[in-house]
Amino acid sequence: MNKDPIILFGGSFDPPHLGHLVIGQWVAEALSGIVRFLPAGNPPHKKPLGSGAHRLEMLKIATAGNPSFLVDEYEYRLGKVNYSAETLQRYHREFAVSRENLYFVLGSDSLRDLNTWRNPQGIASYATLVAFAREAVDWRELLLPLNNLRAKIIICKAPRIEISSTLVRDRVRQGLSVRYLVPPGVEDYIDKMGLYQEGI
Repeated sequence: MNKDPIILFGGSFDPPHLGHLVIGQWVAEALSGIVRFLPAGNPPHKKPLGSGAHRLEMLKIATAGNPSFLVDEYEYRLGKVNYSAETLQRYHREFAVSRENLYFVLGSDSLRDLNTWRNPQGIASYATLVAFAREAVDWRELLLPLNNLRAKIIICKAPRIEISSTLVRDRVRQGLSVRYLVPPGVEDYIDKMGLYQEGI
């Protein structure tokens, strides 16, 4: 079995913002590993506004220069709806990594809905879940419905930063600045490509 930690942080990253990067840094340090950002090509839970190519490029810009970050294009390159359980099964198999060394990062909102996802038992079987707070959370109450999955869950103590991709898109649409919400390179890219400007 592969003993090196494999840390997967999936999402639409539409666009990637400083909240994503803070979580990534915290997790990389806590687990002494490299965080693989997995931009979804066709996420099953939502329809991205930014094209896959733009989201991928912004994520590369956002993570550039950090040796603890890596952009993993696996889900993006699939070109079809892909489910987290399938991705985790692939890493478990191809990297010969146990649940103890395969980590899946997700927000408290996603963790709360985990029982509604495709094959939640598979997700819990293949990976250790690393959860971070997206809002004020009573972890005991949130985790109770997940007892049936026998999931191994680590609570990430990263600071709660109330930035969302929706907030960034809304501000761009209103002609407002997104400085300090996204990395400067991402801000420049959004402006240069005219992303998210419908309705200005």
